[in-house]
Amino acid sequence: MSEKNSRNVGGIGLDTLLMAIAFKVQALPPNSVYQVLIGKRTATTLFFAFSNNLTAYFGLYPKLAKDAWMSYTQNVAEYISVEAIFRQNDQINYMHLLVDDILQKRNGLIIPSHHHKHHLAFKLLLQVLSNIQAENPHYSPIVQDLEVQQLIKDFISMAKSADASQAGLQAITKSLHQQLAKELSAFPDQAALIFLEQFEGAKLPAQTLEQVAENHQISKRAVVITQQALMDQIYQNWVSGHTLGAETQWLQIFAQGVFNQFPIWNQTTQDTLNLINQGWSLQKIADRRRLKLSTITEHIIEITLSFPWIIQPIVVEELNLKDISPLVSQEPDENYESFKARFGEKDYWLYRYWHIVYQKGTHDDRLA
Repeated sequence: MSEKNSRNVGGIGLDTLLMAIAFKVQALPPNSVYQVLIGKRTATTLFFAFSNNLTAYFGLYPKLAKDAWMSYTQNVAEYISVEAIFRQNDQINYMHLLVDDILQKRNGLIIPSHHHKHHLAFKLLLQVLSNIQAENPHYSPIVQDLEVQQLIKDFISMAKSADASQAGLQAITKSLHQQLAKELSAFPDQAALIFLEQFEGAKLPAQTLEQVAENHQISKRAVVITQQALMDQIYQNWVSGHTLGAETQWLQIFAQGVFNQFPIWNQTTQDTLNLINQGWSLQKIADRRRLKLSTITEHIIEITLSFPWIIQPIVVEELNLKDISPLVSQEPDENYESFKARFGEKDYWLYRYWHIVYQKGTHDDRLA
């Protein structure tokens, strides 16, 4: 999908968003960045993305051809700034904001299928509560996914059992609208509007992706990125509970329920996590699942990128520490050899763990 820029790169229409990304990452190995953009889900690529603050870019262009990406990297020298890349775009200010700010809130670590379901779950919740508030029992669900429908049905049933009165559901709906307004106030007005136009209420139809793109004179990809980024940040806030008050604690329960039903990683990583939670050692997990130990440690890195505290007991035992606070506060050793000189002959994933928790610092509750 290209912006309104008629220039060509390698014989194809110029995607100014991709060119802006190429400009921003030009100091990094282009092949490694390419693996990030297509979403190659290996421990090495995930760690590279995290270490270079590229998790927002992960899986952004899953169908990108390598030769096309290389053409973009070879043409960045033509530009002196991101603004110059967008100079022929009517929405230059918004696109610049998208690249420098909004995109960074996208959580690319969530597997695409579940990323989509997280989005659908909130869409359907908003529609259902809006129709409850309007006392309109006759409407067609905006979301046809049966798993998502069941999730929202179960959540509404739970809310009703906690407070059987219609007034209770009305209060929940009001608190959701107020909280959503509060969350969106942290974003640029145009981004908030792009986000809201996808939703359907009792008296307000949703707009299609094409309609939103036309309304704002930006590409459909820019619309999707905006909507994903805002949704990811809002879920992040609700999972942590940082922006919620007493009346909206139910949103933390909802968000955690969504992430439990649709984890941010695939099933094989989830199976490893389930066994870790049961106290199994990594070698025992590998033996039980008939997988290489290196495969299990790849799962460990993937889990650590979002929830390092889950792996903390294993790390503390392996490195003979009281807790991981020294790893959080002290800059990692310069290389793996220095790490082994400090801790002995230890697996490489432990060295990566140190890098991850040090980079996260006290923000270990963030999902990326």
